[in-house]
Amino acid sequence: MTKIYEYIKIALMNIKSNKGRSALTMLGIIIGISSVILIVSAGTGIKAGVSGQLNSLVGGYVELYSNPNDKDGNFIRFNNDDLDILVSEIDHVKGATDLWMMNGGTAQSNKGTFDVAATFGNEFLQYYNTAPLVRGRYFTKSEYQKGSKVCVISESSAKKLFGSTDVIGMEISFTLYGVTQEYTIIGIRQDNKSAMKGMVFATGDVEMEIPTTVLENVYGYYTEEFSEFFIFADSAEYVQGIAKRAKNILEARYNIRGKDMIQIYDLASEVDQITGVLNYITIFVVLVAAISLIVGGIGVMNIMLVSVTERTKEIGIRKALGARTGSILFQFLMEAVIITLIGGFIGIVFGVLGANGVCKIVGALGMGDIKASVDPVVVLIATAFSSLIGIFFGIYPARKAAKLSPIEALRHE
Repeated sequence: MTKIYEYIKIALMNIKSNKGRSALTMLGIIIGISSVILIVSAGTGIKAGVSGQLNSLVGGYVELYSNPNDKDGNFIRFNNDDLDILVSEIDHVKGATDLWMMNGGTAQSNKGTFDVAATFGNEFLQYYNTAPLVRGRYFTKSEYQKGSKVCVISESSAKKLFGSTDVIGMEISFTLYGVTQEYTIIGIRQDNKSAMKGMVFATGDVEMEIPTTVLENVYGYYTEEFSEFFIFADSAEYVQGIAKRAKNILEARYNIRGKDMIQIYDLASEVDQITGVLNYITIFVVLVAAISLIVGGIGVMNIMLVSVTERTKEIGIRKALGARTGSILFQFLMEAVIITLIGGFIGIVFGVLGANGVCKIVGALGMGDIKASVDPVVVLIATAFSSLIGIFFGIYPARKAAKLSPIEALRHE
């Protein structure tokens, strides 16, 4: 134990006496270790954040749509009776709705004229956007059936139109396809600040949710039949089972079993695909970063070879005084390991700080609350890898030093 302490002491003295060279030698190790930890930690945090945001947006529902028959091009037209049957016969279903998105409309107020993204559906449309209502209520089944001109808008929409969210009962002048109507605001929905929002919802200066029946009553749209609809589950775990059950019921109802005329589009599966792509990207970049570790290891070997050359006479004196080959080998090997361990430790610190910094920057760009996920296993692996690099690339110069002939070493100038 005393010998090991002496070896460490000597190694530290030699490193300290060549600070500049040692620092440059560590640089490759620092860059490699910090890169691996930064990429894995930040990548894991960003992946979790993206997956969490997408799941919060689409994790609780599934879309079913009609697929034209290849033979004659016919396709199924669903109706509200279909939706009522699915809601009543399938467990863990909160509701189902057709959904129509209309862009190109405008809303007028004393603040100006704003572009509108309007979403139409029945009373279950409230589950499509998972952001909660912060004021008022959602439109009811009775209001839907009567085609009441009521709407739910977002907080930001209320602020743009009226400068306040205290607008329940006020009216919006909404123009769509040249027809202007007054809509009573009955609810305010919390803004969904997710950067993924645009992938799922129609977005505009003003966002409105309106009963589908208004489309027919006011704008002349035929909405009693539709080719696609959404089913909302009690939680994401039931979505796939509900989708399969709904498809079976509808195929039996329309006598189209085996014709593949009804398709399921599970938006949650898109989340899995995105997560998979992020995994592959992370693995690829980590492999690239790991190359810098190897480069750093080669730097350690080069600097240790230089050290052996510079200290040839010292080695000769030590061997002449009785130092064993194993002692010389272990001394230089210890020096290489300490250089890589110090570099590895600094790399870990920089990697963790860098990962947190990257996640904060990504979060500030609109991705929400993204936190770096520093896995202790990754840190341990990086540390172990750093040590192995020191041992592996330190073996050759250490062996070269240990095998020097005392006489030749003492003659060296």
